[in-house]
Amino acid sequence: MTLPLLLAAAFTNLTGVVTFERSGLPFYFIEASDGSNWRVERTASTNAVVGDVIEAWGEREPSAVKNRLATKGLKVLSHGEAPLPKEVEIPEIFAGIMPYGDARWYGGLFATEGLLRDINRRQNSTQLLVGDGEYNLQVEIPIPLEESLPDKLVQGATVRIVGSLAYTSIENYDESVFGRIENVELLPTSSDAVEVVKRAPKPPFWTGRRVAGILGILGLVVFVLFVWAATLRRMVRKRTDELAESIRERETVRIEADAARRERLRLAADLHDGFQQYLASAMFRLKAARNYLPKEATRSAEQLAEVQAALQHTQTGLRSTLWAMNEESEGPESLMALFGFAARRMAHWDGKVEIAAEGEERAIARKSAGTLLLIMQEAVGNALKHGRAAHVRVRLVFSDSRLVMSVVDDGIGFDSERVMESGHYGMASMERRCSELGGAMTVWSKRGLGSRIDFSLPLE
Repeated sequence: MTLPLLLAAAFTNLTGVVTFERSGLPFYFIEASDGSNWRVERTASTNAVVGDVIEAWGEREPSAVKNRLATKGLKVLSHGEAPLPKEVEIPEIFAGIMPYGDARWYGGLFATEGLLRDINRRQNSTQLLVGDGEYNLQVEIPIPLEESLPDKLVQGATVRIVGSLAYTSIENYDESVFGRIENVELLPTSSDAVEVVKRAPKPPFWTGRRVAGILGILGLVVFVLFVWAATLRRMVRKRTDELAESIRERETVRIEADAARRERLRLAADLHDGFQQYLASAMFRLKAARNYLPKEATRSAEQLAEVQAALQHTQTGLRSTLWAMNEESEGPESLMALFGFAARRMAHWDGKVEIAAEGEERAIARKSAGTLLLIMQEAVGNALKHGRAAHVRVRLVFSDSRLVMSVVDDGIGFDSERVMESGHYGMASMERRCSELGGAMTVWSKRGLGSRIDFSLPLE
């Protein structure tokens, strides 16, 4: 049997100062009176704290690189202070224990500094990774997951740790590796044994993640602006096309209206200078012919009188049409303004004819406005001439879908049923024109009570 095994089997009695103790862990680290460091198992009856002088006895565990005692008994002899830690650097620690460990380092109380490279929160503790160059120490502090870490304890800070050194040895029989050191730890007795000596530098503003985020936001903004500009361009183009089309349509309507107006004026002049004169000449000749008939030619005289009356009606209708064509061509676009314009040009209507409107006026096609003007002129003319009215009121009522024109007078009235049945020329003419516009005419009148004629027309 070799000397290490003989030593391992020996019964050992130790006296030393406690350098590490933490609630929940089943061992102490002590510095013996000869300066060696030992891992001593706790007993249920003894609760020593750091700085206590204790006596422990038991069997030494068989290891040449770790001083470990399987405790059989333990008692506190006195209370004192822990020895001062030995100042070392992290690379110095690894140089002293690699590759297979060294009992002079295991369990020793050391103080060192390093860069805090990682923080791993666990349920009951917090694991720190502290390094210097290529070497890293694990440091476990008793701060559970539900508690907050100190504000300065962040990655990148430089920390000072005071604790006992521990490591584990790997026994790999398949690869014939025995005693190789891994998991080098420095065990502080409390979280106060870890001190931040240099705060972590502030990260540069232009980090890769932040630059990527800003570029992503800028890209999104550019994309949104591009979509917005394209949409706005389409909307502007569409609106421009619509306005151009509307202008072309209005210009076409204006050109057509001007052409129609000039054509109406030309036709009115031709009818007045030509057909109107022919009618006047024919009526004059009929009158002269009647004067040359012998007195006994009564039937011939009656026939000629009827022809003359028909020509008279034709001339009256032609005059009304010529009047309306001129008023429509020269007057304003608005129906109410057109009616007022035409009424002012009829001198014998002054003080007798009133024109009023109710509701919001709707646009009326020019041709329909001319027909309404003819109807109004005929109705007012009949009221003044045949009804001997002192006052005639023309009222236009506009609604969303219909226009109602009422002509009311205070004249002598007439038998409306008899007049409508007889096919009176003026009444028949107004009813025909109203029907051509898709409307209907109603007549009410009594002797001595004046009359009322309503024209109801659809609006587009």
